[in-house]
Amino acid sequence: MLSGFLGAGKTTLLQQVLSQAQGRKWAAVVNDLASLNLDGRIVEQAGASRVVELGNGCVCCSMRDELAESIAELAATGRFEHIFVETTGVAEPRGIAALFVRPNAFGRRLNDFARLHALVTVIDAAQLLRVWRAERLRDGQRTSRHREPKEVMELMLEQIECADVLVLNKTDLVNEAEQTQLTEILTELNPRAEIIRTRDGKLPAAQLVDTARFDEQATLQGARWLRVLADGPLVAPVRAIASKKPQWNSLVFQERRPFAGDKLRTLMARGHPGLLRAKGFFWLAEQPADMGYFSLAGGVARWEMVGSWAAALRERGVIGEAEIPATAKVLWQEPYGDRRQELVFIGLDLDTVALQRDLENCLA
Repeated sequence: MLSGFLGAGKTTLLQQVLSQAQGRKWAAVVNDLASLNLDGRIVEQAGASRVVELGNGCVCCSMRDELAESIAELAATGRFEHIFVETTGVAEPRGIAALFVRPNAFGRRLNDFARLHALVTVIDAAQLLRVWRAERLRDGQRTSRHREPKEVMELMLEQIECADVLVLNKTDLVNEAEQTQLTEILTELNPRAEIIRTRDGKLPAAQLVDTARFDEQATLQGARWLRVLADGPLVAPVRAIASKKPQWNSLVFQERRPFAGDKLRTLMARGHPGLLRAKGFFWLAEQPADMGYFSLAGGVARWEMVGSWAAALRERGVIGEAEIPATAKVLWQEPYGDRRQELVFIGLDLDTVALQRDLENCLA
């Protein structure tokens, strides 16, 4: 699966790889948001034994069924050793991976037909550096969004965080020091992923096809924020960083008291110096039944209510004790049930002591 923001070089990389097929039977599925799939026409000439074009939508959401059907059909022929899927520039890898690992209404998974080999994210080095610097300059000037389309930074981060391989492309457009800086950023965001530097999308096909890298647990939990959350204690130790060289540091905030919504939104709008990434679940005093989800990438904070706490459903008689989901039971603590604050904050030279104190002051 090839993901990457618009203009990162996915089609060029796919062309380069397919040109090295050397008689091997490789197929390609090319997705485009537009009805005219120009990338599909380009890839058709690159050396694939068969190309399937999917237009007018994105395979991580509106065209999920079409993608699954295309892959199952290609696999069923028994003719192809490898299938490459080039997604749109706005596709989220996590949604695509779910097709392979989660059973559908009939209990079947796409992995029953074709094994997911690797999630590969292609990154335009100059674009990432430009966006990253712009977000650092916006630090402290945050805006809030509610269920609106994701901005460039957040989408790029999600493509980076859910990947087995990160292809840092167009390295000729940045100098060596900037390449090193970008590699450090990518390593911090996704410590598990292999990072490959390229120019013009040129790399040996063997680097992608010879080693299967996707692992349901490791890949989908590879993001730094997920690892920090998994390893974090109930009350995370905090420390201030004092160093001449900027240091990455993080804070896990876990509490069993609700936030006052206006205080929390004011804090996040004001921002904290160095804070670049935050994600997790929150609980508001004024909406005690609703599970909140928060995501911050650079200068933009997104707030969503993604469902009801299991505790609220039990209190209303919607579910009984036996119907409480296993994931909620693991986190259950009376008298709150599964209601909780569970947020991860990551930044450069982030004053975690001050952030912890400010978050505690937002509790109702």
